[in-house]
Amino acid sequence: MKVNRPEIMSLINKIYKQEYAGEKTRSVPSGNSRKDRVEFSATMESMKKELARLDEMDAARTEKLSQLTRRIEAGEYEVDARELADILAGIIREGRF
Repeated sequence: MKVNRPEIMSLINKIYKQEYAGEKTRSVPSGNSRKDRVEFSATMESMKKELARLDEMDAARTEKLSQLTRRIEAGEYEVDARELADILAGIIREGRF
């Protein structure tokens, strides 16, 4: 099964465009002090926060799937045939099959 994560791809594309459009933070040593120095841009910090948020979402999704699996195995999961048919018809109408 292929899992699409458009939010990750759009985040990476956004960061890539910003970094190469000249918005990268750079540090130039001043005076006689010539030490190596690294500074992370605000974009990098934003990316870290978004990736952490996605990890939390993945954990929630994993828990939801575990609960669903337990219900199916226990025979407690019931499918609403009318709702399923409506969803499938919508997918077919939109051409997303």
